[in-house]
Amino acid sequence: MKYKAAVVSLGCNKNLVDSEIMMKYLSLLGHSVIKRPEEADIVFVNTCGFINDAKEEAINTIFEMLELKKQGVKGVFATGCLAKRYSRELAQQIPELDGILGVYDYLHIKELLEAFEKGEKYVCTDGTPEYMDDMPGRMLATPQYTAYIKIAEGCSNKCHYCAIPSIRGEYRSRSMASLLKEAKQLYRDGVRELIVTAQDSTRYGEDRGKNEFLLLLKELEKIGFTWIRILYAYPSRISDELLEYIDHSGVICKYLDMPVQHTCDKMLKAMNRHYGSDAIEHIYDKVRSFDSHWALRTTIICGYPGETAADFRKMLTFLRERPFELLGAFPYSPEEGTVGASLPHQTRRSTKQLRYDSIMLQQSSLTNDLNRKYIGKTLKVLIEGFSSENNTYVGRCEYQAPEVDGCTYVSGENLETGRFYNCLIDDVFGYDLYGSVTE
Repeated sequence: MKYKAAVVSLGCNKNLVDSEIMMKYLSLLGHSVIKRPEEADIVFVNTCGFINDAKEEAINTIFEMLELKKQGVKGVFATGCLAKRYSRELAQQIPELDGILGVYDYLHIKELLEAFEKGEKYVCTDGTPEYMDDMPGRMLATPQYTAYIKIAEGCSNKCHYCAIPSIRGEYRSRSMASLLKEAKQLYRDGVRELIVTAQDSTRYGEDRGKNEFLLLLKELEKIGFTWIRILYAYPSRISDELLEYIDHSGVICKYLDMPVQHTCDKMLKAMNRHYGSDAIEHIYDKVRSFDSHWALRTTIICGYPGETAADFRKMLTFLRERPFELLGAFPYSPEEGTVGASLPHQTRRSTKQLRYDSIMLQQSSLTNDLNRKYIGKTLKVLIEGFSSENNTYVGRCEYQAPEVDGCTYVSGENLETGRFYNCLIDDVFGYDLYGSVTE
């Protein structure tokens, strides 16, 4: 039987790549992949299980999709991180689910649907990341001009707050050949912004004996992309050589996504981050020494167990003295099975929220001030559509990644979505830039 299938993707961009792989498998099996779950015969919920809020969203979404059975949806399946980590609990506590697949089990969609047609519930969570090297491709959920490429699976950093290694296993790099094959196909399909992602992008190749991240970037540059953007660069693996190469590149965005999580040495050690504040300072000062503009992005955890008011004030001071253009923060979420969850001196929820609010309030002012350096500059902007609310086109410059950063609002006429235009920036407000086409 052939179905109309919908995939609801939750969580990070790495999970989105998995959803795109699922959609490709479904298409190759002859099923029609549609966007609206309420119009589908079968629905896959690709879950996230990283923090408590993500788990709640996943469970709520599963129940929302199960409600659609009253409107004609025949089957609902759970996949992804939550499904991998809690497959037994999901099967027992949500018997209405029609099947479960883990994070590396998408090639078993055929068996899952065959079991579904027999009235059986198929559960498979024992796949391995090597399947990525032989996957049949992806059906992009992003706009045609932008795509992520996941260069590795899993993580071996063993941060004390993180459950990813217990869900996705040790770090496993994809083969260089499979990545270049995929990247070339993406380019042929019209992708012009390639976004390199992994749980730890800069570790690429180390599990195979040698770090080959810079070599991979050099090979990707040859393909023809207008922009190559790097996400999730781990601080201890960001070398001067890598930074200098990016600074001289005309293709790799001068945009460094470097999640530091904290800036206090005591807290970095407690989190089992494998660097100290001196490493963060070195990378920061190195980037700021370049003549060209860069955008630095980071993420911060507020209220990790043992964080004192003094530790937090120290971090606020660090980030004020060495401000990042872009910063995301998260109140600490104790995850089952992690070291952090078992530590004494857990921070009160109200304290975590207060610290989160404080850091984001400070950041809003810093971002606005840092973005003023773009005023009077001509930047290349990728147009993504038209904003009727602002009566301008909306896009992104190289200093803005999709979903997580601000936008660039552009005045012009008859601008094409997916094309790059040179734009003169004449104003900023918070995370957003404003300008007009100069060509």
